[in-house]
Amino acid sequence: MPGTDRRRGVMRLLLWLLCLAGLLALTAQRLELSYDLGLFLPAPQTPAQKLLVERLGESPGSRYVMIAVPDNAPQILDLARRLQDLPEIQAVLSDLLPPPGSPPEPVFRHRFLLADMDWSEQGLGRALNDRLADLGLGTSAAFERLVTRDPALLSLTIMESLNPGSAEPWLTASGQRVMIAVTRAPAFDMDAQALAVQSIETAVMASFGSLDAARLSGAGVFGVTLRSTIEAEALWRSVWASVALISVLLLFYRSLSVLILAALPLLAGLVSGIAAVSVIFGDVHGITLAFGFTLLGVAIDYPLHYLSRARRESPAQALRVTLPTLSLSALSTILAYGALMIGGASGMAQLGLFSAAGVGGALLTTAWLLPALTPKPKPEKTAVEGVRLVPSLRPGMVGLLFTGALLLAWAGAERPWWSSSLTDLSPVPAGKLSEEREFRQATGAPNIRYLVAAQDPQLDPLLNQAAALDATLNAAVGEGLLEGFAGITPLLPAPAVQRQRQSAIPQTQALADKLARALQPLPFSPEAFELFLADAAASRQLAPLTVDDYAGSEFEALLNAQLYLSADRGWTALFTLQGEPDPVALAAFLKARLPAAMLVDLREASESLVADYRERTLTVLGAVFAVLALLLSWRLRPARAVWTITIVLGAIGFTAAALRWFSGPLDLYQLAGLLLVTGIGLDYALFLGKRDRDGAEHAVFACMASTVAAFGVLAASSIPALHSLGSTVALGSAVCFGAAWLGSRPGRA
Repeated sequence: MPGTDRRRGVMRLLLWLLCLAGLLALTAQRLELSYDLGLFLPAPQTPAQKLLVERLGESPGSRYVMIAVPDNAPQILDLARRLQDLPEIQAVLSDLLPPPGSPPEPVFRHRFLLADMDWSEQGLGRALNDRLADLGLGTSAAFERLVTRDPALLSLTIMESLNPGSAEPWLTASGQRVMIAVTRAPAFDMDAQALAVQSIETAVMASFGSLDAARLSGAGVFGVTLRSTIEAEALWRSVWASVALISVLLLFYRSLSVLILAALPLLAGLVSGIAAVSVIFGDVHGITLAFGFTLLGVAIDYPLHYLSRARRESPAQALRVTLPTLSLSALSTILAYGALMIGGASGMAQLGLFSAAGVGGALLTTAWLLPALTPKPKPEKTAVEGVRLVPSLRPGMVGLLFTGALLLAWAGAERPWWSSSLTDLSPVPAGKLSEEREFRQATGAPNIRYLVAAQDPQLDPLLNQAAALDATLNAAVGEGLLEGFAGITPLLPAPAVQRQRQSAIPQTQALADKLARALQPLPFSPEAFELFLADAAASRQLAPLTVDDYAGSEFEALLNAQLYLSADRGWTALFTLQGEPDPVALAAFLKARLPAAMLVDLREASESLVADYRERTLTVLGAVFAVLALLLSWRLRPARAVWTITIVLGAIGFTAAALRWFSGPLDLYQLAGLLLVTGIGLDYALFLGKRDRDGAEHAVFACMASTVAAFGVLAASSIPALHSLGSTVALGSAVCFGAAWLGSRPGRA
């Protein structure tokens, strides 16, 4: 009945293609790529961890694009003018820029409520004398107009407190002048950041004639570069992994039909993985996508086991013999990745779901579609199957593995097993991170490691607490514990403070008399300050500023970065710090003066976050291994179940010890790789531990070679996540194969 079998195969293929098309259509509607590394952060537990995750990409200073250019004042001023005209740039900061005109609203209108003003005759006289000295140095017309309305320059004082900067020239060690462009878009808006970076580079080209003269740094710059790197890596690593896989299959099977048949489960696994992640998460991280293509090196195991058997037996018989072991192997792999799916980090959960769905799709396609398409078997013997002639080392293999793991662990005893540093996972080169620190130190930009936070369920009490914290931090600056700081108090004092300042504004006639007496010894015209008197009179009628008053203003993004509302803890106010404070001394100072304030070490918070996540994942993984042991004990004879689990544990232990010895403490991505190695090792051990192993050595050898080839391509990646995953799985696959092969006894397992 060849015709009937052929029609059945065609019908199944068409139905399979229809299902695949449906998954692709569903994916196309929902799929959006993400490049936010915050997705790989676990769920926060402590207040500091929650603050870290909530403010990731929105911290003050995260919108800074720092530009180092040759120290040429005319060209720098020209660049500043060009940057100020860009719609993507909110503000331009430079120590060479002259004093600005009137600050944006609502700060300028409410300046007498936002800062303290000495309304006495003596206070007015000192302010006017200072302005006379400023004007004598030569200033812009805009600054002269500002003086007539704000002789004490309260509005500029407020603005300077928001971006305190360094009092020294903004110069790097190499003599370049640093300026800052503040983007309107947050750091995680990659499309807007890419447009801003491109516009800045165009402006630099116009002012300096070349980009070679400039260096750009900052969170947005790093994010844009990272996105380009991930996109390129995802494309080319996928291409090279596919080429490596095809080469291995042609080498082992020398058959185009086998290559085509093996590709069908891979395609199903890939589409199933992308569809599952896009439906459940919506956003698919670029790293997940790049990793997904290398899943081909694992999913290829299922068709290869079947096809190797089908070369000697009928499709139905080959499926009957291999399906139970394939199903057990796939179920074990899916259970292993359950540790990632429930660990609490969205990005790692994506990797787990992608792998689980991909394995399921590949297995279903292998079991349902391939038998209907497989041609009749041709009796032949391949050279690779000679591996069955190798003498068994089973009695000592397990001991050899564990001995090797213990020796490697002992040799590197002084090294920690795990890395908790997010910096180690950063795709940004260490030189670029060092360059950014240099720029921040030169400009006095906010320190990105330490923050001081105040929290309260209600906003008004928090603003009172923020005012007390502002005074405390000023005292810390006076004692040399801080170089400077910035917080919300200049923009949003407590309502009671605003009303107190408002009540201190003299009546119009009383203020006019004081001003006239202060002006008598000075060359100013009394009529020049009529707008000042009018603004003071209007300020007496203003309502205190609120958060809502800043909506849509130039200050909205800054205020949102430093003041926010969370569902479980109420309002939080953040104060950024300048320089490199002594955290122990500063924490002690705050505890003595204002115990409610919290000094947050973002590096420490991130490391504890990673450590907590790893401990949860290892706990879940332990539970998964217990379930796997029960599952194998139920499906296999006790001796074979114990041998299988022991071989896998020994191979994982040896792989982890070797990685720690050669590359240092293990990171989260290597942990994910070890999970995948668990599934791979179970696959190899299950097939090489069978009584009936006709063709199993050939299939397992081909599986190992294809996995090592695909993940070896990934190991060469410049992205730490992909490099860690690739090197772990490539090494682990080779170790698992060697352990399972040399530790098996053909025909007697």
